[in-house]
Amino acid sequence: MGDVGALAFGATLAVIGLLLGKIIALVVIGFLFVFEIFTSSVQLLSKRFRHKKLFPAAPFHLWLQYHGWEEPKIVQRAWLVQIMLTLFGIWLAML
Repeated sequence: MGDVGALAFGATLAVIGLLLGKIIALVVIGFLFVFEIFTSSVQLLSKRFRHKKLFPAAPFHLWLQYHGWEEPKIVQRAWLVQIMLTLFGIWLAML
């Protein structure tokens, strides 16, 4: 799909979720992405203000590689976690 299509698709889903008032479901569904951004942001802020790294590597998936996980294993686990979060988010949205 590419960056442009993926960003447009994600923005469309976010706007629909906001218009329907399903903000909690959006947070649950997007948690993995938010967590990746959070670890990168914390690392950048730590390097800027403390002048040392908080994590050996950031974002989180690079930290897993640093600890010996192979890339296919990381991708498979991310898919599984995202599927579970998506199903839970959809369930929350239906309540």
